[in-house]
Amino acid sequence: MPGRSPSEAVEDFLEPLKDAVACVAHAKFTYSRGGRSQRGKIHALTLNRDEPVKLKCAPVLMLRVGMQCEIVPNDREGQEPWRVSSRAYCYELQTFSGELVWSYHWHPTSRMRRPHIHIGRTQIRDNAVLSHKAHHPTDRVSLESIVRTCITEYGVEPLREDWEDTLRLREDQFKLWRRWS
Repeated sequence: MPGRSPSEAVEDFLEPLKDAVACVAHAKFTYSRGGRSQRGKIHALTLNRDEPVKLKCAPVLMLRVGMQCEIVPNDREGQEPWRVSSRAYCYELQTFSGELVWSYHWHPTSRMRRPHIHIGRTQIRDNAVLSHKAHHPTDRVSLESIVRTCITEYGVEPLREDWEDTLRLREDQFKLWRRWS
């Protein structure tokens, strides 16, 4: 969402992400040091200082969230002059022991430019194992949809009673402001 200043745009960008994560975890987002007003630079945004955060479920699962973003001028007429644009993301679910369940990536400056998922080591038949290095294509994935999946598909206990409404509202905002899908 746009802001009157670069730092306001950063706060407006972070607020929906904080709300989404608060549905399943007590954790803090960290934005690049000194970066809330610095334009023309790719900034790192991490949850829990890039350490996986423990989710309330059995078996215990861990969520890791990292993004890259940039403060840019907003070119949409009639809106505030600044916005934050996502440049990359990594949403990862792992077991308590650190084994990968899945990892959604988008890092368009690398060899694999499209959004994709890596799936943890999975036995598909006999001794054949699906490699966690394979890139399976996806569309763009929102953090809100990741949190919803943790709750609905992996049995993570929500920490907020209004989690469905919160995720729906924040994902609708994400869809409204995104520049590509």
